[in-house]
Amino acid sequence: MRVIGYAPILSDQSWRSSKLKLGDAVYAVIHHFQLHPPSISQVVDENLSRLQQTLSGTSNNNNATNRSNPPNTTSSSNNTHNKSNGVNVQAQVIDKKEAACKVDEEELSSLIPRVPSNFPEIEELSLSELNDLVNNKAALDKFINKISVVDALKELKESIEMSNVDTATANLALEEKVESICMEVETLKQDLKSNLEKYRELDARRAAMTRPPEIHEAVRELASAKKKALNESDEFADDWVESGGSDVSAFVKKFMDTRVLHHTRAAKAERLKMSM
Repeated sequence: MRVIGYAPILSDQSWRSSKLKLGDAVYAVIHHFQLHPPSISQVVDENLSRLQQTLSGTSNNNNATNRSNPPNTTSSSNNTHNKSNGVNVQAQVIDKKEAACKVDEEELSSLIPRVPSNFPEIEELSLSELNDLVNNKAALDKFINKISVVDALKELKESIEMSNVDTATANLALEEKVESICMEVETLKQDLKSNLEKYRELDARRAAMTRPPEIHEAVRELASAKKKALNESDEFADDWVESGGSDVSAFVKKFMDTRVLHHTRAAKAERLKMSM
């Protein structure tokens, strides 16, 4: 991988004038990539680029297309425009994701120790001791474990592991409760579905009952009710005559009420017929 855009390594002169140590430069580059991961990668090695094209099959397809079809400047410009739009949209999405996942630089610096500019433990060793460390892996490992920076990294690793264990333990402790809540939610979901079906059925019945009737249906029902009132008044009069009724005022009142209802229904039916 080649890193570009970092001023101290643009040239040998820039590197010498920066007066940086290699550890500080490496830390700065890694720190930048941790906070701002690269969104577009470009293969600069020609051999790797050809290998990538061969594996993807794009090289053969592009050559065959170029031999069979003459160049089309309009299509090329359209494709370039569409690709640029696609890259812009992708860049916007990446920017949004980076903004959502952005970590405070001070917080990250407090978690990841900086690369030391010097190692006093190594500088104090003699040449023979350094040779012994280079040639003896067990001694080298033992010496590295005594360095304060390594101890800090080990403590950081252990704290992260313990934090993960505590989080996992807390999640497992809530597992039964979560499962119970999920079952309750599923039960409520089924009840809601059943109640919604009942509501739709009752709402349909309400709409049918409160919906204004059609005029011809109303006329038909009024005609039937008018005839029923007429028959009731006739039957009441016949029964009163045959039984030899004596209370004339009671007979007249009930007979007139029934006949008035008959004529009222007949008048309503006529008015509805006229409005049709």
